[in-house]
Amino acid sequence: MKAKTFRDTIRRYIETERMLLAGDKLVVALSGGADSVCLLLILRALGYQIVAAHCNFHLRGEESMRDEEFVRNLCKRMDVKLRLTDFDTTAYAREKTVSIEVAARELRYDFFRQVIDEESCTAVAVGHHKDDNAETFLLNCVRKTGIRGLGGIKPVSTNRQGCKVVRPLLCVGRQDIIDYLHDSGEQWVTDSSNLKNDVSRNKMRLDVMPILKNINKGVVDNLCDTMQNVAEMIRIYENWVEREKKRCSRWTDDRTLLISRERLAQSASPITVLHELLSPLGFNETQVKNLLTAKGYHSNRKKGEYELQLADGQTVLLEVRWKEIRVSIP
Repeated sequence: MKAKTFRDTIRRYIETERMLLAGDKLVVALSGGADSVCLLLILRALGYQIVAAHCNFHLRGEESMRDEEFVRNLCKRMDVKLRLTDFDTTAYAREKTVSIEVAARELRYDFFRQVIDEESCTAVAVGHHKDDNAETFLLNCVRKTGIRGLGGIKPVSTNRQGCKVVRPLLCVGRQDIIDYLHDSGEQWVTDSSNLKNDVSRNKMRLDVMPILKNINKGVVDNLCDTMQNVAEMIRIYENWVEREKKRCSRWTDDRTLLISRERLAQSASPITVLHELLSPLGFNETQVKNLLTAKGYHSNRKKGEYELQLADGQTVLLEVRWKEIRVSIP
């Protein structure tokens, strides 16, 4: 893909997905890798105001310091404002009892939220591309995701920190990015941890994807096309779910959810409606399935009343009556 074609492809994608407005000021997540360097170059070329943000997680020794130095020099040469921070990621993960990956993600986006506020930016741009999307789709299939997990990475989303996250490179592949950098004469750094097949995503990228590409070299584009089709189906699904939830249930003033068993039975998929009603409250898949027949619940109460402990430790009271299911939230 020629450099001009590459830029035009990104520009049209940003417009089609309504990611940004002309002249928006953005935080660009700049690790120093090929994807983030390309993202910085292309957004700058398209006329957006840029503040680069780099996180040093101190997980790869001297390599982490090399990445920081590379980013400093790149931004100085390109006259781009750079915000730097560093973290004791291992200590944070230990304190929060989360994995290193989760810790790094939480720390990263907390920092991005801070930079967005302090620099008066619209969003943070990250460098996910088509190959990342294909890998995510396959990983979600392996992990037994729900239907929403099959729609792929969203071009625009809002995370738990309240950051608007945009992904302008989702319309291009990894090789397109490398070709653009070569045409631009720009260098990048390589994270050596990405070359080890010791975590699920690396195994998918290094072991599984080459086999699939050998079967069909267009596998990434085909998977991304499939995800776009699924995303359209998800929109239809969510519209139907919202109508069915309103038809089959209502909330009372005392935080009790009333579910009509008769209307639920008339639905094309009672279990789906019940799951969409109860999973946001903390019910797991087995508990939802059992509720259709009121099986599997320990009861010290009168017939038809059940106490159920949810995953977060909260106890709810269920009343399975002839016409309705009542879920009382303390």
